[in-house]
Amino acid sequence: MTSDATPQPNRLTEPPLNRPYVGAPPLAALRRWMQNYATFRGRASRSEFWWPMLVIVLFPVMVQIVNGFTTGDWRPIDTRVVQDVPDVIVLVFSLVTLLPMLAVTWRRLHDTNRSGVWFFLIVLPLIGWIALAIMLSIRGERGGARFDPVTTGGR
Repeated sequence: MTSDATPQPNRLTEPPLNRPYVGAPPLAALRRWMQNYATFRGRASRSEFWWPMLVIVLFPVMVQIVNGFTTGDWRPIDTRVVQDVPDVIVLVFSLVTLLPMLAVTWRRLHDTNRSGVWFFLIVLPLIGWIALAIMLSIRGERGGARFDPVTTGGR
């Protein structure tokens, strides 16, 4: 290994949980997502938001694939009508990840120097979803530091 190699981040060099971890590797992002499962203060980087989002999107797909290969039943999973084990698995997963996903979305908006209340754009079909996706995708701003918890400096 050469001396000019960039050291890889590890748990010892990670920022505190309430600060964004820019470029967080997938496992670190997922771990921090679950450790901050109900924390709405502070900020989250793009990687801390998008890695968990990828898991949330892919999990039902994986359940469907496993179900299709094991039972031959390739109908789409429908959590509105819980009929089978895959439906229950996806419904429980969705309920368990609802609060952590809302919290990380709130913190991601903070990192872009926006209030978490912007999340409620999601109630506007299509336009609100697109606007929220754009806000969640942009790079964090320095102004977002206003959402960081205040440290007292030992007083």
